[in-house]
Amino acid sequence: MKIELKAKKTEADWQKTLDTFWTNATPQWFQWLEWILILGAIAFLAEKTQSITLDIVSGISYIALLFYLQSFFFSLEFHGFPLLRSKRAKRLVSLIVSGLLSLTLWLLLTNLVSEIQGKV
Repeated sequence: MKIELKAKKTEADWQKTLDTFWTNATPQWFQWLEWILILGAIAFLAEKTQSITLDIVSGISYIALLFYLQSFFFSLEFHGFPLLRSKRAKRLVSLIVSGLLSLTLWLLLTNLVSEIQGKV
Protein backbone atom coordinates (compact mmCIF):
# COMPACT_ATOMS: atom_id res chain seq x y z
CA MET A 1 0.00 0.00 0.00
CA LYS A 2 1.38 3.40 -0.95
CA ILE A 3 1.03 6.30 1.48
CA GLU A 4 1.75 9.70 -0.06
CA LEU A 5 2.70 12.18 2.64
CA LYS A 6 2.71 15.20 0.33
CA ALA A 7 -0.57 14.46 -1.44
CA LYS A 8 -2.50 17.55 -2.38
CA LYS A 9 -6.16 16.82 -1.87
CA THR A 10 -9.31 18.77 -1.35
CA GLU A 11 -11.01 18.69 2.01
CA ALA A 12 -13.56 16.24 0.61
CA ASP A 13 -10.75 14.00 -0.69
CA TRP A 14 -9.04 14.03 2.71
CA GLN A 15 -12.33 13.21 4.42
CA LYS A 16 -12.85 10.27 2.09
CA THR A 17 -9.26 9.12 2.74
CA LEU A 18 -9.79 9.31 6.50
CA ASP A 19 -13.15 7.54 6.29
CA THR A 20 -11.59 4.74 4.25
CA PHE A 21 -8.67 4.49 6.65
CA TRP A 22 -10.85 4.20 9.76
CA THR A 23 -13.26 1.80 8.07
CA ASN A 24 -10.34 -0.51 7.30
CA ALA A 25 -8.22 0.11 10.41
CA THR A 26 -10.86 -0.30 13.10
CA PRO A 27 -11.68 -3.99 12.46
CA GLN A 28 -7.93 -4.70 12.27
CA TRP A 29 -7.36 -2.91 15.59
CA PHE A 30 -10.03 -4.94 17.36
CA GLN A 31 -8.64 -8.15 15.87
CA TRP A 32 -5.26 -7.25 17.36
CA LEU A 33 -6.89 -6.51 20.71
CA GLU A 34 -8.52 -9.95 20.59
CA TRP A 35 -5.10 -11.48 20.04
CA ILE A 36 -3.76 -9.49 22.99
CA LEU A 37 -6.51 -10.81 25.24
CA ILE A 38 -5.60 -14.33 24.16
CA LEU A 39 -1.91 -13.63 24.81
CA GLY A 40 -2.84 -12.23 28.21
CA ALA A 41 -4.82 -15.35 29.05
CA ILE A 42 -1.97 -17.63 27.96
CA ALA A 43 0.59 -15.60 29.94
CA PHE A 44 -1.68 -15.56 32.98
CA LEU A 45 -2.22 -19.34 32.84
CA ALA A 46 1.51 -19.94 32.28
CA GLU A 47 2.33 -17.92 35.39
CA LYS A 48 -0.36 -19.51 37.55
CA THR A 49 0.33 -23.10 36.48
CA GLN A 50 4.11 -22.76 36.00
CA SER A 51 3.61 -24.70 32.76
CA ILE A 52 6.64 -24.87 30.49
CA THR A 53 4.35 -25.67 27.56
CA LEU A 54 2.32 -22.51 28.10
CA ASP A 55 5.54 -20.50 28.51
CA ILE A 56 6.74 -21.81 25.15
CA VAL A 57 3.38 -21.07 23.50
CA SER A 58 3.44 -17.59 25.03
CA GLY A 59 6.99 -16.91 23.80
CA ILE A 60 6.25 -18.15 20.29
CA SER A 61 3.09 -16.03 20.25
CA TYR A 62 4.99 -12.86 21.18
CA ILE A 63 7.54 -13.53 18.45
CA ALA A 64 4.80 -14.32 15.91
CA LEU A 65 3.02 -11.08 16.80
CA LEU A 66 6.21 -9.06 16.27
CA PHE A 67 6.88 -10.66 12.88
CA TYR A 68 3.25 -10.22 11.85
CA LEU A 69 3.32 -6.52 12.74
CA GLN A 70 6.60 -6.08 10.88
CA SER A 71 5.15 -7.77 7.80
CA PHE A 72 2.04 -5.63 8.06
CA PHE A 73 3.87 -2.32 8.38
CA PHE A 74 6.66 -3.18 5.93
CA SER A 75 3.97 -3.65 3.28
CA LEU A 76 3.28 0.08 3.57
CA GLU A 77 5.31 2.40 1.36
CA PHE A 78 5.62 5.95 2.63
CA HIS A 79 6.32 8.57 -0.05
CA GLY A 80 6.82 12.31 0.06
CA PHE A 81 9.59 12.72 2.62
CA PRO A 82 11.23 16.12 2.18
CA LEU A 83 14.85 16.41 1.00
CA LEU A 84 15.11 12.81 -0.19
CA ARG A 85 16.07 12.45 -3.82
CA SER A 86 17.23 8.90 -4.42
CA LYS A 87 14.86 5.99 -4.61
CA ARG A 88 17.07 4.01 -2.26
CA ALA A 89 17.02 6.72 0.45
CA LYS A 90 13.25 7.07 0.15
CA ARG A 91 12.78 3.31 0.54
CA LEU A 92 15.21 3.18 3.48
CA VAL A 93 13.37 5.95 5.33
CA SER A 94 10.05 4.24 4.56
CA LEU A 95 11.41 0.99 6.03
CA ILE A 96 12.68 2.81 9.12
CA VAL A 97 9.28 4.44 9.67
CA SER A 98 7.55 1.08 9.17
CA GLY A 99 9.96 -0.62 11.56
CA LEU A 100 9.42 2.03 14.22
CA LEU A 101 5.64 1.76 13.84
CA SER A 102 5.69 -2.03 14.15
CA LEU A 103 8.04 -2.03 17.14
CA THR A 104 6.11 0.73 18.91
CA LEU A 105 2.80 -1.05 18.43
CA TRP A 106 4.33 -4.37 19.54
CA LEU A 107 5.68 -2.74 22.70
CA LEU A 108 2.31 -1.09 23.37
CA LEU A 109 0.39 -4.32 22.90
CA THR A 110 2.79 -6.50 24.89
CA ASN A 111 2.74 -3.92 27.69
CA LEU A 112 -1.04 -4.17 27.61
CA VAL A 113 -0.71 -7.95 28.09
CA SER A 114 1.48 -7.33 31.14
CA GLU A 115 -1.03 -4.88 32.57
CA ILE A 116 -3.93 -7.28 31.99
CA GLN A 117 -1.94 -10.08 33.57
CA GLY A 118 -1.05 -7.94 36.60
CA LYS A 119 -4.63 -6.78 37.20
CA VAL A 120 -6.25 -10.22 37.12
